[in-house]
Amino acid sequence: MRTKELAFAVFMLLLISSCEKDFNINTGNAGNQMAVNSLFSDGMPVVVFLTKPYGLNASTSNITAITDARMELYEDSVFKEVMHYVPSDTQNAFGSYVSNLLPQTWKTYSRTVTDPLYQTANAADQVPVPAELISSSLQQYIDTGANGLGLMTMVFKDNPSVQNYYRINVWINGNRRSVNQQGDTFYTFQNYAMYTTPVSSVNDLVRDGDFFLFSDRGFNGQEKTLQISFNTINPADFSNLTLYVELHTVSPAHYQYFQTLDLYRTTSGSAEPVFIYSNVNGGYGDFVAEHIQPIPFVIK
Repeated sequence: MRTKELAFAVFMLLLISSCEKDFNINTGNAGNQMAVNSLFSDGMPVVVFLTKPYGLNASTSNITAITDARMELYEDSVFKEVMHYVPSDTQNAFGSYVSNLLPQTWKTYSRTVTDPLYQTANAADQVPVPAELISSSLQQYIDTGANGLGLMTMVFKDNPSVQNYYRINVWINGNRRSVNQQGDTFYTFQNYAMYTTPVSSVNDLVRDGDFFLFSDRGFNGQEKTLQISFNTINPADFSNLTLYVELHTVSPAHYQYFQTLDLYRTTSGSAEPVFIYSNVNGGYGDFVAEHIQPIPFVIK
């Protein structure tokens, strides 16, 4: 039987599924270590989710936030601020610690979390320098039939100074038309994650649900032409529809987390235990960085 050594908390669901709040944190022997999870990028405040872990045999799986810890944020080892807890709603059912600082590329950010009831937890990661996006184009958007398919191509220049890792996310969103029982027409904003696959050859492929990650092995320091395919949405019921293809330049820690998580998801129950990567010392979870370059295409 597989076990989860780390309380990985699936922090990426914060961005990948905006409606998801509850994280499944399972640990073999939780002890007094906190679960600390954050995915941050340059130009946006750092958001950290701090929760109590629980063991595999715990009687409850409710995720409980730690609201009164001291969380210090550092930039290149220089203290910047104490991050404060911000409730997610009026019920204070869940929340996060939010910074005033906006991270910058090529800088390393670390945070130290202390609480009287738990071990001190430390983690650090560097915001990667983004790839140089040279061109992008949408070749196909078939939106009829049961198997709608889109194709797009991007050309980007890989940074030669370091080994790089990338993630491709594809979203489609717009205002969808609906009619209520009284016959009134109204519109609601909808955002959809599209299942995405590489058409061009990539190395070290890792899947994360609808999206995928890969390394720059085979084109390090060179231009890369990447064509991807993705599912589509029929725009007939939408007043407007926009496609967003995101090129993420991610840190090695970001890649390692999803590499081990993908292995965990695809390993059979009879196999050897898979340990989810963590860069948190004295705790569980991951504190990882990325840079995002969205490429929009107006469909309607």
